[in-house]
Amino acid sequence: MKRLIVKIKRNMVDKITNIDAPLISFLENFDRLIHLFLAIVIVFTSLAIFMWFIHDAYELFERIIMFKKNISSSALKLFGTAILLWPLSALLRAEIKLVKGEQISLNLFVDTAIASTVRSFLISTEERESLSETYYLIIALIVFAIVRLIVAYTEKISASNPRNKEQQ
Repeated sequence: MKRLIVKIKRNMVDKITNIDAPLISFLENFDRLIHLFLAIVIVFTSLAIFMWFIHDAYELFERIIMFKKNISSSALKLFGTAILLWPLSALLRAEIKLVKGEQISLNLFVDTAIASTVRSFLISTEERESLSETYYLIIALIVFAIVRLIVAYTEKISASNPRNKEQQ
């Protein structure tokens, strides 16, 4: 009876092992496909924002040429649009690293939050939002900056740790 149970157990382990490799291969290929799709979405979004940037630049130069006194709103819109390109570039770089099988830094996500908050700050000051909202954005920027420093410090420590180098 014991031999029969051991034999059945071995057969099940063999079948599971035979299923394991193709399943892992399928999941890895599916993951690559998702990252390829995300990279394409990031490229199209970057192109759209770049065209938006060109439109804002044209509007700014048009105001300068027509000697309109208030060019600050156009300049802030242009700068806000340019800030959107920064995290998209970093996200695309991260997707390339992921497809290559490399690790990405958590600072990428903190940088994206910082860029979004800076853009919100610019827009809120341009639209003359309430002062309390501006203070919240300043506090958020300070918190994101502290988080970024902590993440950078921990990544530096883990990269210099000999145990982590052996695992990689």
